[in-house]
Amino acid sequence: MICPRCGNVELLEMSKYGVMVDVCPFCGGLWLDKGELSKILETLRRAESSLDEELRSLTRENPEVYRKYEEYKYKKKKKSIFGEIFDIFD
Repeated sequence: MICPRCGNVELLEMSKYGVMVDVCPFCGGLWLDKGELSKILETLRRAESSLDEELRSLTRENPEVYRKYEEYKYKKKKKSIFGEIFDIFD
């Protein structure tokens, strides 16, 4: 498929978080098929949940470490959903 944005080159398929997405090597455009974004977001949610669970078990002896992680996680400036979505492709 030719890039819908620039119309210059054929899109390449790349794996991002276990999902094949189409990328334009010329303009950098990223194209998702139906359902791919929700698959990527679900993978990221599971990874974050797994990290939280692992940190809880590691910090039972030192709860201060987990408390600092929680503070950091919730103090981050909230981005719009689009800002968060585009961050996953960096």
